[in-house]
Amino acid sequence: MAVVSTKVASSLKLTVQTGIDAKGKDKFATKTMGNIKVDALDADIFAIGKAISDIKTFPLSGIERQDQYSLVTQ
Repeated sequence: MAVVSTKVASSLKLTVQTGIDAKGKDKFATKTMGNIKVDALDADIFAIGKAISDIKTFPLSGIERQDQYSLVTQ
Protein backbone atom coordinates (compact mmCIF):
# COMPACT_ATOMS: atom_id res chain seq x y z
CA MET A 1 0.00 0.00 0.00
CA ALA A 2 1.64 3.23 -1.19
CA VAL A 3 1.20 6.55 0.57
CA VAL A 4 0.95 9.72 -1.51
CA SER A 5 1.47 13.20 -0.09
CA THR A 6 -0.18 16.33 -1.48
CA LYS A 7 0.81 19.81 -0.36
CA VAL A 8 -2.36 21.55 0.84
CA ALA A 9 -1.11 24.75 2.52
CA SER A 10 1.97 26.93 2.90
CA SER A 11 2.82 29.77 5.25
CA LEU A 12 5.65 32.25 5.80
CA LYS A 13 7.11 32.68 9.28
CA LEU A 14 9.30 35.66 10.17
CA THR A 15 11.34 35.78 13.37
CA VAL A 16 12.62 39.14 14.62
CA GLN A 17 14.78 40.17 17.54
CA THR A 18 12.71 42.45 19.76
CA GLY A 19 15.26 43.28 22.41
CA ILE A 20 17.16 41.87 25.35
CA ASP A 21 15.66 40.45 28.54
CA ALA A 22 16.76 41.14 32.13
CA LYS A 23 19.34 38.34 31.97
CA GLY A 24 20.98 39.77 28.84
CA LYS A 25 19.54 37.18 26.46
CA ASP A 26 17.98 38.10 23.11
CA LYS A 27 14.18 38.24 22.94
CA PHE A 28 12.41 37.12 19.78
CA ALA A 29 8.94 37.40 18.29
CA THR A 30 7.42 35.57 15.35
CA LYS A 31 4.79 36.50 12.80
CA THR A 32 3.19 33.84 10.62
CA MET A 33 1.40 34.71 7.40
CA GLY A 34 -0.81 32.09 5.78
CA ASN A 35 -2.45 31.74 2.40
CA ILE A 36 0.86 31.44 0.56
CA LYS A 37 0.48 29.67 -2.80
CA VAL A 38 1.54 26.06 -2.33
CA ASP A 39 3.48 26.16 -5.61
CA ALA A 40 5.36 29.38 -4.79
CA LEU A 41 9.12 29.12 -5.19
CA ASP A 42 11.33 29.21 -2.09
CA ALA A 43 13.30 32.14 -3.54
CA ASP A 44 10.09 34.14 -4.01
CA ILE A 45 8.93 33.45 -0.45
CA PHE A 46 12.36 34.47 0.85
CA ALA A 47 12.23 37.71 -1.17
CA ILE A 48 8.80 38.53 0.25
CA GLY A 49 9.99 37.83 3.79
CA LYS A 50 13.05 40.01 3.27
CA ALA A 51 10.97 42.84 1.81
CA ILE A 52 8.55 42.72 4.75
CA SER A 53 11.43 42.73 7.24
CA ASP A 54 12.97 45.78 5.56
CA ILE A 55 9.98 47.90 6.60
CA LYS A 56 9.78 46.50 10.14
CA THR A 57 11.37 48.17 13.16
CA PHE A 58 13.08 45.08 14.56
CA PRO A 59 16.00 43.24 12.90
CA LEU A 60 15.22 40.02 11.06
CA SER A 61 16.48 36.84 12.68
CA GLY A 62 14.99 34.18 10.40
CA ILE A 63 12.66 33.34 7.52
CA GLU A 64 10.88 29.99 7.40
CA ARG A 65 8.51 28.30 5.02
CA GLN A 66 6.03 25.93 6.62
CA ASP A 67 4.22 23.44 4.41
CA GLN A 68 1.28 21.21 5.32
CA TYR A 69 0.63 17.95 3.51
CA SER A 70 -2.28 15.57 3.22
CA LEU A 71 -1.39 11.85 3.23
CA VAL A 72 -3.57 9.25 1.53
CA THR A 73 -3.14 5.63 0.56
CA GLN A 74 -3.51 4.37 -2.97
